[in-house]
Amino acid sequence: MTALVKTGMKLLCRMKAFWFFLCLTPVLSTIILKVKFDSSVAYMEKESGKVMELGSEDDKVAYNGGNGEYLIKVYDAAGTEVSEGLLHNLADSGLYMVARVDMTQMAGDGFTDEFVERHLERDGFEDRMGVSIYLYPGFSEGKSAEELADSIRIFEVSDDDRTGLLKSDIEYYIHHAAQMGSDYIDAAADAYADKTVVSIAGSSGRSLTAEQVNHKTQVGYAFAFMTLGFVFCGIFAAHIAIHEQKNGVYTRVELTGTSALEYFISKFISVLFISVMSTAVMGICTLVIGEDELGMNRFLFLLMIFLLGLIFGSVSLFLGILLGDVMSANVAAFSVWCFSALLSGLYFPLNHTSDFIKVLSSLMPQKWFLECTEMIFTHDNKALGMLICITAAYLAVVISLGGLGIKLRRNDEWGNS
Repeated sequence: MTALVKTGMKLLCRMKAFWFFLCLTPVLSTIILKVKFDSSVAYMEKESGKVMELGSEDDKVAYNGGNGEYLIKVYDAAGTEVSEGLLHNLADSGLYMVARVDMTQMAGDGFTDEFVERHLERDGFEDRMGVSIYLYPGFSEGKSAEELADSIRIFEVSDDDRTGLLKSDIEYYIHHAAQMGSDYIDAAADAYADKTVVSIAGSSGRSLTAEQVNHKTQVGYAFAFMTLGFVFCGIFAAHIAIHEQKNGVYTRVELTGTSALEYFISKFISVLFISVMSTAVMGICTLVIGEDELGMNRFLFLLMIFLLGLIFGSVSLFLGILLGDVMSANVAAFSVWCFSALLSGLYFPLNHTSDFIKVLSSLMPQKWFLECTEMIFTHDNKALGMLICITAAYLAVVISLGGLGIKLRRNDEWGNS
């Protein structure tokens, strides 16, 4: 077996493409870990019952409705107790997600037709929401219901059926606010104070800060690049096995008393060395990154990279041996990388997808490695044990199927030169 491993590693080291993937993917992963971006809007659970403050009237609100909420963008030039009460009343109901732009610094005639038309076009074509609402400075206490209604303009930018309900809620609020004034506003606030809005759309059960969510997203992208390298490095090891079996090498190895499982294990050991080499390159690259930027201990991060390498390298090796053709193996390897990264949630959250997609996601190793990343961020001591158990489970299945695959292919064509 030692001779098989040495021969396989020598052949691998002669491949330029092997060195390309071995060195390139750690560099790309390091670059993505160095890039600073905010993905917390797409990944964090929104807090129900709160008015979301926007920094500018040009800020988009589309990414804040991940749970299917009815999105409302409010241009608030009133800034009064009545306008505050209306927005909090809508947000507290749990039916709407209210995003407000503070326009109180704009002059009283700032809502010109040109301003409204420009932002209506932006809201309708470049953003996604239910309605946009413009609150004028006259939306204040002491006005009649008709005067309050004249100080608010509602524009539908979708065909959502909930728009009618929203208009009814606003009319109801305006009517009672005009009749009762601040007494009604205070009463409405007190009525919602004792209620809790609960989202049943789904959650991971762990509370991460915005910074930790950004770290998790970056680690996920790093996983995507690294698995690309592991998949193709593993498939290069499979190329060697394919050529050996096509050229009758496996037949001669079999005559020495080496079983199919032992032969596959020798190739798996080559994958083990590949994972060590790639992790070492990643370790060198991450020296330019502090642990604060990683969000976790460097050793744990490199351990996850190494274990991912074992899993995906062995999966690629198994697929290559099972298919028995170089081109088919390459296509299969690329497909494995694409679909596993997509379905595991490395690129975007899958919390609100169908149950079928969630079942498929649970079969992807990266999904569980992301779960372990969350556990590490929240200082859960079970993370290391979970990593080892997940890796052992995948490797046990792959090694068993790999030995079986060699036997099946041997019965057809392998070893027949």
